[in-house]
Amino acid sequence: MGNPFLLQACLKLDKDKIPNSLEIGKKYTFIKDKHRIYQINIPMDLRDNSWNAYGRCIITEYTLGNNKTIGTYVMVKIFSDEQAKYVTDAYVSDEEVENILSNLK
Repeated sequence: MGNPFLLQACLKLDKDKIPNSLEIGKKYTFIKDKHRIYQINIPMDLRDNSWNAYGRCIITEYTLGNNKTIGTYVMVKIFSDEQAKYVTDAYVSDEEVENILSNLK
């Protein structure tokens, strides 16, 4: 039996779960399947399931149970279209990382 937690470095939500009009300083809620561990009050990307970046948020609280994570996040930066493109384009996939690590000399 292993540890049933996923350690998360960003908040990734279905696109339809990301509000159309994000506001800095406003609280939003999220629900994710599985038990996930997030850092509290540490800026991280808010992304959709296609890895498109929307801005930086902080998780202020979350609870785990019944194979779900329910929490609250606050936007601390909302990307302009240009910033969102740069951050989205800078994403490094798990496959890219695995490829680099498998070819270490």
